[in-house]
Amino acid sequence: MMRYKCVVSYVGRNYSGWQSQRKGDSIQEILEAVIERISQEKVNVIGSGRTDAGVNARAQVFMFDTKREMPTRKWMGAINAFLPDDIHIMSVEEGNACFHARYNVRFKQYNYRINHGPYNVFTKDTAFQCPIHLDVEKMREGIHYLVGTHDFTSLNSSSLEEYPDQVRTVSSITLTEEDGVITLAFVGKGFLRYMVRMMASVLIEVGKHKYEPSHIQEILDAKRKSFPHKNSPAEGLTLEYVDYFKTLALHETGMVREFLKGDDTSCTNQELPDLEQAIKENASHQFYAMTTRHSQELLGYYEIN
Repeated sequence: MMRYKCVVSYVGRNYSGWQSQRKGDSIQEILEAVIERISQEKVNVIGSGRTDAGVNARAQVFMFDTKREMPTRKWMGAINAFLPDDIHIMSVEEGNACFHARYNVRFKQYNYRINHGPYNVFTKDTAFQCPIHLDVEKMREGIHYLVGTHDFTSLNSSSLEEYPDQVRTVSSITLTEEDGVITLAFVGKGFLRYMVRMMASVLIEVGKHKYEPSHIQEILDAKRKSFPHKNSPAEGLTLEYVDYFKTLALHETGMVREFLKGDDTSCTNQELPDLEQAIKENASHQFYAMTTRHSQELLGYYEIN
């Protein structure tokens, strides 16, 4: 069985999002149908995460396993030959058994683009066309309230029943402007549903002088879903980049990966005798972190002897 790692770009306007909806109009379903046509077998496409209806991607990463072995360039050409012109495979490479498109994510970057200059028909599907000129400096002030680790209950639509812990870390937010287009770049390990678009929305409201930058702190402190604010339009959002850490082993309950900044290095030593040889073959350091698969909660460390 071969595992392939792929990077795909798409314009989300015509699709119901990434995840299968059983309607055939999601990116995942379209990719699965094409790959199954080529491989002549059932295929499960797994992405780095979901994008919502109308959201774009410059570099969404996905993987699939197949018995069909073929050079990566041929895979890329064959898949692209059957895809619509607003979905395009950028690269295909062989992924080892330790790679997982979702579990191995170190961070993601989402860009939210706002055209606050004259209406531009050529960017209407990839930027929010804002009819009001925004105060960029006020928006920069507002960014400081969102960066870091906060409870984002007020700024996402994920239910508390499904995600009772809505504390997330936003590593950075940068704002650039060129030719009347503002780009907000959000970087973090993971985001809740609509979280990036709601952060963009409150910054847009600050840019409109609807409220002061400090009001963002009040929104965060409220920690309630009923807090009145808008979700910014989907077309402005693009999944820009996905970065992965090195993983040495995947097992039923967790993984062995490189230590990251912020990991507790005083954790206890763990043993994985069944995977010891495979880990040693891929190791370049003496110590590695052992974590759960889904939440990447640190379980301990693994020492290469």
